[in-house]
Amino acid sequence: MEFVDSHCHLNLMPSEMDIDKVIENALNNGIIRIMVPGINIETSLQAIKLAEKYQMVYAAIGIHPNEADNWKEVSFKILEELSQHPKVKAIGEIGLDFYRDHVPPSIQIHVFKEQMKLSEISGLPIIVHSRNAIAEVIKYIIEWKHSKIIDVNGPSGVIHSFEGNLINAKQIISQNFLIGIGGPVTYKNSIDKHEICRDFPANSIVLETDSPFLAPHPHRGKTNEPANIKFIAEKIAILSEKPLKWIAQETTKNANKLFAWEQ
Repeated sequence: MEFVDSHCHLNLMPSEMDIDKVIENALNNGIIRIMVPGINIETSLQAIKLAEKYQMVYAAIGIHPNEADNWKEVSFKILEELSQHPKVKAIGEIGLDFYRDHVPPSIQIHVFKEQMKLSEISGLPIIVHSRNAIAEVIKYIIEWKHSKIIDVNGPSGVIHSFEGNLINAKQIISQNFLIGIGGPVTYKNSIDKHEICRDFPANSIVLETDSPFLAPHPHRGKTNEPANIKFIAEKIAILSEKPLKWIAQETTKNANKLFAWEQ
């Protein structure tokens, strides 16, 4: 079976982690590609360096909502230049985070909109962070989609670590978006995620670890890594009553369409 980790912060792993070993473990567990998003300019550059070093690794570039107060007039131009790198396949991690008070909402929204413009210019999909902000994220995505002159090929993006319910999920796929399912689906109290995996079409889901964060059961609380994607896939297979091999095939196919790796 082959899997894709559609959201993995190899650029944020603890310093004691051996990235060569993390990559080896991933390969040994059927991971064929890993998407590494940036959260600011520095980590976006780190993502590109990792993508240059490891054939299976690809990069996304962007500024996270909790870093949005670092946005400067030149930021758009820098990201636009980085987006032209052949292994950059998405704009992200971008979005809104109203859980923390790091950055005023007005600044977050401005930076989110600017990076959605970059997606349209570059033709790359977006990787969206949403925390305590799913209604607002859906609102701005709908506005953006309706204002676009030319749409990107394939899915327009993915809501990573999807926080919404089944109704929100249906709203977002109507905008040609996918949803990312990660470690929390293996937690007992993740009722909304369980419902989505039971009742949602697999052609709208991608797998992610969000490493080094959000390790799935039975590794909850430990440093996460791409090799743990199998625990997420196994839980989705159980919830959806589908064969694990089929879940692997469908989610990998979805990630391939989203990121258009070979283009």
